[in-house]
Amino acid sequence: MSQREEILAYLEAAYHPTAILLYGSFAAGMNDETSDFDCMVIVPEKTVDHDAGLVAGVQLDCYLFTEEEVEVGDPQLYLTAYDSVIVRDNGVGERLKARVRRYVEENTVSPPEEKAFLRGWIQKTLRRVQKGDEEGGYRAVMLLAESLEDYCTLRDRFYFGSKKAARLLQAEDPQGYALFRAAVRERTDEAIARWEQYIIGEKE
Repeated sequence: MSQREEILAYLEAAYHPTAILLYGSFAAGMNDETSDFDCMVIVPEKTVDHDAGLVAGVQLDCYLFTEEEVEVGDPQLYLTAYDSVIVRDNGVGERLKARVRRYVEENTVSPPEEKAFLRGWIQKTLRRVQKGDEEGGYRAVMLLAESLEDYCTLRDRFYFGSKKAARLLQAEDPQGYALFRAAVRERTDEAIARWEQYIIGEKE
């Protein structure tokens, strides 16, 4: 029995789920010895919200939700379902996945005025960074922390979190990825400014 099969057998016995949705490295078949087992477990009723146990030598990172929670809750709470792999389902998992996909489709493109405001705010903050004092340094780090989300917003790509956004950047925009990588690794005001200027479409 594989690690995945052993973990799924444990989840079945422990929680009697109506649906199990995998995401992360085990779902993609890219797991290695350092990988967690990321999943969403949907149950009729629950007594715990999270299982971080160790099964088959693998650290679990499994969140439990009731059927009622996923049927009526805000889809933004369940974004991991978007590209999840459903390994067990009575129908509630597919319905959740469809709701999340609709939510993403409806919230991917930002209005022009929102993009204009965001570009202006980044430009204003970059001017403040140029002072070179402690507050400017803090604002540079703040810009960096929000930069992948800003990149996605200005390019009409839904932001699923930093990990997926960095992968998207690496796969689709080598120039942008090189600037992002330099900003993260160097963490200097200059490297961050170059990356931010790229985000808003300005040259250095």
